[in-house]
Amino acid sequence: MKKSIILVLIFIAFPTFVIIAGKPPIKYGKVAIEDLQMTSYEADTSAPAVILCDYGVFRANTFLFTRTLRIKILNKEGYEWANKVFETRDKTNVKGITFNLVDNEIVKTKLKSESIFKEKVTDDLYRIRVAMPNVKVGSVIDLEFTYSGIPWEWYFQETIPVVWSELIMEQSQYVSFRKNFYGFEPLLISTNGQWACKDMPAFKPEPYLNSIENYLTKIEFDILDISFPGYYYESFTTSWEDLSDYLDDHTYFGLAMRNAGYMNSVAKEIKAMNLSSREELLKASFEKIKEFKWNHEERLLTTKTNISSSYKEKVGNSSDINIALIQLLRKLDYNVTPVVLSTRDNGILPLFHPSLNKLNYVIAKVELNDKTYLLDATEEYATFDILPFRCLNWHGYEVDEKLSEKVDLTTDKKDKEQIQITLKLDDNLNLKGNAKFVRKDYAALKFRNNYHSFNSQEEYLDDFVKNHSGVRIKSFEVENLDSLHLAIKDSYELSIKNSGEEIGDEIYIYPMVIDRLKENPFKLEERQYPIDYGHKYEKMYLVNISLPENFTIESVPEQVVMKLPDNSVNFTYQISTFNNSINLVFKYMINKAVFVEDEYETLKELYNQMVIKHSEPIILKKN
Repeated sequence: MKKSIILVLIFIAFPTFVIIAGKPPIKYGKVAIEDLQMTSYEADTSAPAVILCDYGVFRANTFLFTRTLRIKILNKEGYEWANKVFETRDKTNVKGITFNLVDNEIVKTKLKSESIFKEKVTDDLYRIRVAMPNVKVGSVIDLEFTYSGIPWEWYFQETIPVVWSELIMEQSQYVSFRKNFYGFEPLLISTNGQWACKDMPAFKPEPYLNSIENYLTKIEFDILDISFPGYYYESFTTSWEDLSDYLDDHTYFGLAMRNAGYMNSVAKEIKAMNLSSREELLKASFEKIKEFKWNHEERLLTTKTNISSSYKEKVGNSSDINIALIQLLRKLDYNVTPVVLSTRDNGILPLFHPSLNKLNYVIAKVELNDKTYLLDATEEYATFDILPFRCLNWHGYEVDEKLSEKVDLTTDKKDKEQIQITLKLDDNLNLKGNAKFVRKDYAALKFRNNYHSFNSQEEYLDDFVKNHSGVRIKSFEVENLDSLHLAIKDSYELSIKNSGEEIGDEIYIYPMVIDRLKENPFKLEERQYPIDYGHKYEKMYLVNISLPENFTIESVPEQVVMKLPDNSVNFTYQISTFNNSINLVFKYMINKAVFVEDEYETLKELYNQMVIKHSEPIILKKN
């Protein structure tokens, strides 16, 4: 049976283990000429870079952690590994060297302080950005990090191969912690104080993956207690109730939430609208807070201890905005509580215990008229009943004083579209006509976000043409762009040149002129992790093509109706002809958000059949 649980193992580690001592696999600043002469990685010749060694050691006597990382750049695509972001628990000393081979001599270029950027994210989390100097194809990079305490995670696997990765945690009477193991690739060494892997393959992501953070082979650490002299630490990860209590007392969470006096005038303004129902009042409050613009920082904690200054400036992080929403709704006597979570890119929360390290976001939960609403006011073009895609990440936790309850982060809303295309074919095999889209819920949100990301309508249409080969736009209209609770209706008068192929005396045309599926997104022989769409989908294409009188229809593709046994996915592809015109109905529905890996093979075959149908031509002849 394949594994369907992401969290593989959980251990609680107390200071009782024995360390396995050994010679470090590398020494910072000492690179072999063979590493610089290396031009490809034999085990994976497609790799743009390879981690030659990643070595971390926690020393109990100094309470310091040191990480030494060595990376080989194999081609230009690997340059991104020379500009990396690292997260550490404490203020960090960073040094680095880029090595190049010039006339068979090793040339060193040291990392300068102005190329190291440090940012404090939370009380015990720092983000470090490093831009290595003089990086070329063939370079070897050395980086060394040193900071107090233990790491909060260690990756044995990356999206490039890893030749050797090793983590050593020496015995310490001053710290106890919990270890969470993730991933599917085995380790070479796994003791209670030493872990190592050899020749770890690169993780190959596929579409519809929740987050690679859930499936990379790695260890995450949650500190349970620190008693090192001069090092202050408060334990709050033994239960969600403890963590909830900690957040309620936190200067940049609970205390910031209680500093809500500035919301009195806003609540008075909302009440003065005299709206007809509590739901309408909720919508109005949500829209009011959306005037507070998001700076695209995903945060659990607020920027300041009092959000009022950020609110006056009309810009803040996700926590600023959603805690302001909670403050306003409490002023209006709603039953509202914060829900803390980890966004999709950040990975899912552990199943069986709390983890402050994994929390990076907060939304509002409202109970109203026997309904539960999960609200996030960061998205300018979202309605109050649409939770942003990044928040659809299995579960979060409702926290309020000592209360802590699990909250399901799923939705019944769909990405729903209907596309009606009416075209006329001429003797030169050019198509002219129009395409009309009706987009609802997540499809409407995606369109609005995409449309407004361009500086002008012309730029949007240029991008539309670029993504639809052969299409030219004569005119364009869009309805309900600013009426967020209505479906988007966008219409295109268009032409498509040379839309058919002449082979002998036969003419081949392909009726899926928009959004033709040319390849299967699923390519792995076997998938070890779930297929996660995030939400449901419903798409319908209605295509009508009128033919010239001197054309006859020789053959059309056969009708196909396919579905998974539980009807979780189905598609219909049907072509009919009438009075020298062709009518296509293509419809597919994805009726659940997550599929387990055992369903992968069947789902992959269903997509194969869709690709086949989209590639089958209608065959015509000229009289």
